[in-house]
Amino acid sequence: MKVLYAGDAATKIGPVFVASPFNLEVKGVSHHIWGQPLIDALQGAGIEVRHLTNDQAISEFPRTVEGLREYDVVILSDCESEVLSLFPFWVPGTPVPRTNRMRAIRDYVRAGGGLLMIGGWSSFSGRFGTAAYYDTPVEEALPVTCLKGADDRVETPEGVNVKVLEADHPIMAGIPWSECPPFEGFNKVLPKEGSQIVATIGDDEIEHPLLVTGSYGEGRSAAFTSDCSPHWAEFFQPWEYYGQFWIQAVKWLAKESGN
Repeated sequence: MKVLYAGDAATKIGPVFVASPFNLEVKGVSHHIWGQPLIDALQGAGIEVRHLTNDQAISEFPRTVEGLREYDVVILSDCESEVLSLFPFWVPGTPVPRTNRMRAIRDYVRAGGGLLMIGGWSSFSGRFGTAAYYDTPVEEALPVTCLKGADDRVETPEGVNVKVLEADHPIMAGIPWSECPPFEGFNKVLPKEGSQIVATIGDDEIEHPLLVTGSYGEGRSAAFTSDCSPHWAEFFQPWEYYGQFWIQAVKWLAKESGN
């Protein structure tokens, strides 16, 4: 099985991390891969992962359905829509790009691929609405609707817990969710008609979808509204069942387990 994973990285210049979709050509620059534990978990289960930072995705993310079909599942996490839709900018004297990666992702899922969006400041609608997946072809393939033009983040520094509604779902099976550490935030989304709310997140004051699954054409998609890395998943990431959850999610999206 092969997974394409875009996002969840910061550019480090000296002691400073810069979260930017732009390609930085600076001597001494390195990347911190916030999703490395997720990558390690999948690879440990024999799943091949190609990870692209945002500045790599600008030029290297596949531009066609045929290119995406090399992968069983595509993961987007903290990867703004403009990374995929606007770049590279047209340079005078060069051929004008004639492909649309947002449409390619949608059509890839429709044809049988798997799509997972994981929450964060640059997922769904995101910080100040700048993730901007609302009204896009990618949103069409997701089992949720993003909040149009709104900042959809909910910060919960006090921690909020998972409530599992579908304990027998293949993504959730075999994990003691009553022991799951709290999350420190999530994105607000609206589940689409016909989707399945597998788990929620919240407390006595707020309850919101955490994991929503669905189908689109011949493919499957899922929305996980909290994060796979700090700061929202600061306590979830080191949990012993963290890897099992993501492995089961990817296998379900790739139609290798359950209904």
